[in-house]
Amino acid sequence: MEQQLTGNEKFTLHDTNVGITVMDFWRWAFSDLTDNTQRGVMAEFLVYSSLNKNVLPDTQVRENWNSFDVTSPSGRRIEVKSAAYLQSWTTDFPSQIQYDIAPKLAWDGKNYATEAKRNCDLYVFCLYTALTHDKSILDLDYWEFYVLPTSTLNIRIPNQKTISLSSLLKLEPIKTDYARLGSVIESIKM
Repeated sequence: MEQQLTGNEKFTLHDTNVGITVMDFWRWAFSDLTDNTQRGVMAEFLVYSSLNKNVLPDTQVRENWNSFDVTSPSGRRIEVKSAAYLQSWTTDFPSQIQYDIAPKLAWDGKNYATEAKRNCDLYVFCLYTALTHDKSILDLDYWEFYVLPTSTLNIRIPNQKTISLSSLLKLEPIKTDYARLGSVIESIKM
């Protein structure tokens, strides 16, 4: 497993510091947190950090190729989905909220599974609710979280590949804010 970087690591050429750091790269590549890809990774971090509020382990690094996104301290496998009304590009109207819930082929590092399924115990659907670009995506007051056991999806809509917010709400997920998210995840009856 990779170790966390601090951001102070320096790029070199012929064993000589060239004057740029990992932090320079991070700022250049990942500053637009409203971009769908970065927002999705940030949502995973928000779920992870809600479960590890007292101590964020400085040895853990996000794993890109797991069949789920986050593992809770009690071992729950969590799939994190992110959506927002606003996008990083300019739009004249809010986006329709929709999440991908399609069964997937799990990857074990060498091979794909032979059967597509939902490879997690529960889903956390994250929604950035700001309607104007003057709000900060870092302001957690603008985030809503909906927690739903995977079994509910498997029983009620087993073959569905996407779900709108209105359809999700009909499944009665537990809605929470960031402050309570970790305890809600751990309290779900499996």
